[in-house]
Amino acid sequence: MFHSLPRSLPRSLPRSLPRSLPRSLPRSLPRLLPRSLSRSLSRSMPRLLLLILPLVLSISACNAPSLRVATFGSPLIGESLEQVELASVLAAPEQFSGRTIEIRGEVVDVCQKKGCWLRMAPTGSGEKDGVFVKFTCPIDGERLIPMNAMGQPVRVEGTLVVETISEAERRHYASDAGKTDAEIDKIVGSATQVRIASGAAHVEVTPDS
Repeated sequence: MFHSLPRSLPRSLPRSLPRSLPRSLPRSLPRLLPRSLSRSLSRSMPRLLLLILPLVLSISACNAPSLRVATFGSPLIGESLEQVELASVLAAPEQFSGRTIEIRGEVVDVCQKKGCWLRMAPTGSGEKDGVFVKFTCPIDGERLIPMNAMGQPVRVEGTLVVETISEAERRHYASDAGKTDAEIDKIVGSATQVRIASGAAHVEVTPDS
């Protein structure tokens, strides 16, 4: 047995609803509903949106690729680390030579062959040389630091070393970085290099790295 529609609804609703559904439903719905119900819906819409918005944002966050912190090298455990601004180190590296420090920045270069070293610079500085961090090369067929570490935040701890590297070393590292023969040929003479020794690098990378 069918029940009759509530008396508060217009009698024409069953006939007009199929015809109005495709185009005019959003406009006609407030007129078809009782005034009290229409006002109630209008007042409850903002609260409904406030309830739905966090759910939508949480779903979007779940779909975004998450990052994990990967550690390379040997972390300094139990040692007192002096936190220093990376820009200050690059401005006057001799002042920090031989000191065990912690610096933060972004990865600006990675060894393309085995991922055995990286270069870091102050975040957003556009600096390409920065501080050099070298690790033990992995065995053949394996890789240490992934290429997608490029541009990611990095925290490095270790002893700062200011050294002079030969032309041959500079060319070797340039080859590791994927420089062209023409670019490598332009490297002439020795140069000063700022390096972190006997430490570790903590880099944010994607889980599939």
